[in-house]
Formats: sequence, structure tokens, C-alpha cells
Amino acid sequence: MRSCRIGVLACLVAALVAGCATSRPPAPPQVYTETVSSLLLSEDGKHIAAIGASHHYIFGAPELVVRAMRSPMHARLQASFSVFHVDVTGKVTGDYAIELPAGAGADDQAAARAVGLVQEADGRWDAKGTLTGQRYTGWTYKLGKEQAALNHPYQITFENDASRADRMVDDAATPIRVAADGVQLIYYAPLAPVILPIIFATKAKDH
Repeated sequence: MRSCRIGVLACLVAALVAGCATSRPPAPPQVYTETVSSLLLSEDGKHIAAIGASHHYIFGAPELVVRAMRSPMHARLQASFSVFHVDVTGKVTGDYAIELPAGAGADDQAAARAVGLVQEADGRWDAKGTLTGQRYTGWTYKLGKEQAALNHPYQITFENDASRADRMVDDAATPIRVAADGVQLIYYAPLAPVILPIIFATKAKDH
């Protein structure tokens, strides 16, 4: 009986060792750069759609970002982004930072405070946060009239976990649609182009 138990145990150990020997490490993420040419904000302020050449990305809109977009001092704001991560389900996550440079006028500083920016010791006002959303294929967006473009295209870097994400995003139905009168909607809220002179500068991800 004891020899049988030892034999079973030996088989289990051998199977585990064989499994470890044949398992492969996860593939490194695919890195690509997307040219974002249009930015749309839903009328209800709940969603932001970033329109790229290959894909479009729909994010939940942080209240601070919406206030910044709608603020009269948005022309003086600067923004930067981390590398965005796309997981195997097509979920997209990345960090943003919004800044009003030091030396801004009293009205702009008051507006920055109202938006939710915090003044730093060097005089600049800033805020940071995370954008979370979903990636969709570019062709699914081409549903209607062309949207007004940003003042110039912006380069954003993405890390894509695996090719499975590409298959899943191909199968996902975009929530952007066109109403009978040609107005583009996200779910049931009209989408309007945002023309922002914000400087979108990507920054390298810290390792």
C-alpha cells in the first residue's frame, strides 16, 4: 500500500514538473502609437470619445476634466498623459495631468480653483487622475458626417496586452450611433466636437 502511495505521489510530481517545463511566459505587450484627431464630449458630460486613425476610445468623463473643458481659461491649460494600457478585454486605462502654468492672471487662477486644480509651491496649478474606458475598431465609428478635428493631431502611446484584445474589440459594438437627423449620439446623449487648444503631450511610463 505504501509503495502505491509513493508511486502516485511520484506521478503527480512528474506531471507538475512537466507542466511547468512546457508552460510559456506571457507574451510582452504590443506597443503602438495612435493619432488622435478628434475629441468629442457627450452633452450630459458623462463620456469622452477620442477618435484615432485605427481605433476610437470611449472614456468615462471625470468631472474635473469636463469642468476644465468647459472653463473659460481652458486655452491656457496644458495636459499630459501616461502610456495607456489595453487589457485582453479591450479595457483602456491611463493617467492624465492638467496644469495651468505659473504666472497666470488672477481670473485664470480663480477659474483654476473653481475647476478643482490645486496650486503648487512653484505657482502652477494642477490636478491628476485616471481615465478608464473601452477601445473600439476605427471602422465601427464611421457612421456619419465627419467631426471637426482638433487643432492638430496628437500622438498617444498604447500598450496592448495580447492579440485577443484585437479580436474582442472587433466584435464589440460601438455605443456611438447616428440619429435620424444626422446627430451623432453616444448611447442617448448627443456628441459634440471639442476644439481645445490644450497641449496634449505624452510622457514615458515610469518603470
